[in-house]
Amino acid sequence: MKTVPYFQNQELGMVQTRWGHLNDQSSILTGIQAIFLDGHFLLEHTARNRSGAFFNFNGTAGIWRRQTIESSGGWQADTLTEDLDLSYRAQMAGWKFLFLPDVVCPAELPVDINAFKTQQNRWTIGAIQTAKKMLPRIWVSAVPLKVKIEATFHLTGCVGYLLMAGLSILLPFSVILRTQQHWLLTGWVEGWALFATTLSIGFFYGVCLKEIYPNWKFRLRHLPLMISVGVGMCLSNTMAVLRGLSRGKFEFRRTPKFSVLKRDRSWKKKGYRSTSLKAGWIELLFAAYFAGAFWLALVMAQWISLPFIAMFGFGFAYVAFLSLAHGVTSWMRPLFLATPSPEL
Repeated sequence: MKTVPYFQNQELGMVQTRWGHLNDQSSILTGIQAIFLDGHFLLEHTARNRSGAFFNFNGTAGIWRRQTIESSGGWQADTLTEDLDLSYRAQMAGWKFLFLPDVVCPAELPVDINAFKTQQNRWTIGAIQTAKKMLPRIWVSAVPLKVKIEATFHLTGCVGYLLMAGLSILLPFSVILRTQQHWLLTGWVEGWALFATTLSIGFFYGVCLKEIYPNWKFRLRHLPLMISVGVGMCLSNTMAVLRGLSRGKFEFRRTPKFSVLKRDRSWKKKGYRSTSLKAGWIELLFAAYFAGAFWLALVMAQWISLPFIAMFGFGFAYVAFLSLAHGVTSWMRPLFLATPSPEL
């Protein structure tokens, strides 16, 4: 692919619209996913597009100029996120992208947490693969420095899952260390750092909800749980980052959808489900680990650490519960079938 000066063509190559949600009210899990995606589309996409930085086609709810695809090297299968890969190649080739936040295309959110993990794992692995493929080209290209910096943060942002996993392991140890070494000041520093991080995330998604929904105050109730679930998902996503950093090739695993629009639980009888329970047991161990850490913080009177340990522990417990509940339902289903289901 030949790289041309930045936006030399001044031609529009792709238009992306904002994802809506057909079933964001069907469960707490889908409500949490809706907040995640609304922040990505409304704030991240809008900011990148209006500032002149690169942003990406999201696989659906957009339209491409055929010439853009062909002149940028076409669809390529060396990453799991071929839409992200092509987006960067096209913008490197000088094509302009446009995001329309006011045009909404409804889509279904995964109702099975294992399907949600499958989706997140694919996106994470693909982002790392695209970073390895495209960042060397971006940094030797003629695009502006601010675009290079933003592209680096964009494509490597999921590396933060490694840091979250490390923090999850070390946070309880810090309680013991502070108490034994009488480093009480570090507790305040740690507490304010975690508080500032949590507050910034809350403002980010709170502003997004206020912009989109008339009942945004009601939807704010999901924010604390959303942050906890983000922590609980870090183990699964950390493994995806490590896979993306490796040289292995990975199968494209499609996100199961069941045409669930409301509080419909019939999807639990479907055969198109994940049956893996291993991740759920590991998450349950982390939940127990944080339950012990919470008791330890109580005994040692580490009051500043308590809300954050509780948030981490609840996140792992919630994700573990759903992983095991949804996985066991799928795993046990064939035992109760007299004849094979046509859905299998």
